[in-house]
Amino acid sequence: MQVFVGEMGQSPSSIRSKGSRKSFRGFVRRSKLNKSSLSHTFNLPPSEEYPELMNINTATEEQLMTLPGVSRQLAREIVRHRQMIGRFKRVDDLALVSGIGAEKLELLRPEICTNIKRQVSRASSCTHSLDSFRLSMETKLCSVNSSSVFQLQCVPGLNQELAANIVDYRDKKGPFKSLDDLIKVRGIDIVRLSGVKPHLSLDLRKSESEQHLPNGHVNGWTDASLNGSLISSELKTPVSPSRKSFTMPVKFPLTLPNGFAAAPVNDILDLLSAYSHRPVVREDFMYERDGVRCCRLASWNIHQLTIEKVINPGVREVMCRTILENKLSVIAIQDVVETDAIKMICEELNAPTIRRVREWKINSQNWEYCIPQSADCRSLCFIYENSNGNNKSVTIEDVATDQLHLVVNCDVKKLVEMLDDLRSDRFNTSTQAFLICGRPIILVNVHCKETLDEEDCRRLMEVVDAASAIKLQLALMGEFLTWGNVQSLQNCESLLNEEAKTTVDANTMGKSSILCPGNIESNFNGHSGTIKSGLCHLAIPRGWSWGGPASPYCPIWTEIKVPD
Repeated sequence: MQVFVGEMGQSPSSIRSKGSRKSFRGFVRRSKLNKSSLSHTFNLPPSEEYPELMNINTATEEQLMTLPGVSRQLAREIVRHRQMIGRFKRVDDLALVSGIGAEKLELLRPEICTNIKRQVSRASSCTHSLDSFRLSMETKLCSVNSSSVFQLQCVPGLNQELAANIVDYRDKKGPFKSLDDLIKVRGIDIVRLSGVKPHLSLDLRKSESEQHLPNGHVNGWTDASLNGSLISSELKTPVSPSRKSFTMPVKFPLTLPNGFAAAPVNDILDLLSAYSHRPVVREDFMYERDGVRCCRLASWNIHQLTIEKVINPGVREVMCRTILENKLSVIAIQDVVETDAIKMICEELNAPTIRRVREWKINSQNWEYCIPQSADCRSLCFIYENSNGNNKSVTIEDVATDQLHLVVNCDVKKLVEMLDDLRSDRFNTSTQAFLICGRPIILVNVHCKETLDEEDCRRLMEVVDAASAIKLQLALMGEFLTWGNVQSLQNCESLLNEEAKTTVDANTMGKSSILCPGNIESNFNGHSGTIKSGLCHLAIPRGWSWGGPASPYCPIWTEIKVPD
């Protein structure tokens, strides 16, 4: 039988008449009953029955949206309810979904079923959702004795909280001897148990106990047993002040066991990345402002940056794409717990392994890092780009503070001594000098832990005055904790105003800022901002859920002029 479908090239799932929500499926059924003569544009296989019905136990959001009267929100509600109960036993069970009443159920009844033998396969031009990936794995059994939280939560009827409860019970009590023992797990009752048992097994295969994700972790990215297998001996060597590139030991591609073996981990990460928001970049900054060359200096409190954290591909993607999209040339990083994590970020920028980082074309892949030699200051580091994107006229070099006298025409000995001793119990600093197109600037990376007292403020202001006295450009940048700490430095001017929110969550305490001396002519052009978009990723945990931020703090930036 042949059916004419609108214009050439349109798929059945995309056809909609104006003012109507009737499905293509209903049209086919009526056409068969009317025995009308149809054209040759689209062919249906011959059948003595009506076309197969849509199985609401396996349909994706996109497929559900092709049903009459089903919006995206309603499709999500159907999928959410299905995940909660395991599966629909009868079509009438659909009435329990929020947003579906008796009238809509009767409209859908001729189109749907709960029997997999009559499932329809609809072509869709849309990208498959995370739910569709889950559904493709439903026929595989998941071991309650060796699967991770990530794997268990993909079982129909289990969410992340229940999966975590299963793993917690297993860790405390030992392997399950019977699937019926799951009734002892917090949150699992007899109804849910009956729904999930067909998808579970007691298999203790060793391969299932290891989930080799590129971040090296399971159960919320924190399984210590995988750290040793993914972190090479190179990471365990003493930290060197060298600024050469650092090779990350993770190998690609890797695969997940227990039903995920057919899906490479890179595909899973690509799917998570595709559903993780990235902002639309406005190409309004090309290292020039009002005809004058300039570059962007930035500060980011990345919050407890460890190897374990940065191995998470979502964290690396967010950090690298944020740096590249906003064309940040020098970034002061605070709260670095393990300096090797900074090296790994730098390596990802220089030799990208993550698809979204590789896709960003404006990347010189010439990034370097600065790690303080003093152990007291190693939580404060710098990342910088030696040449900015396609604009090779802006070059940046780092200069050790003890070598600063070689590049400036003044006595900097007193200033260097003050900078070397600039720390207390309430704040910490790390200083790095840079040459931007041959012009020196001193950047003081600051991390305040408490409210500054009078002595702290006096010492910081003396450093600013000493730099101003020899007309050397200096900037304090970092995490000041409160606006009061910023205001207490009376000889400095903040390049961001008090209203600027520098935390992702309003409940997080913090105030990042960039300060310059207020008593000398500054090379800063007045353009600055806070980056608030693109800081979250579906591969980053957020409590018992996913889609968390790489850091609870926002990066900030300002522009400095580099005149000829």
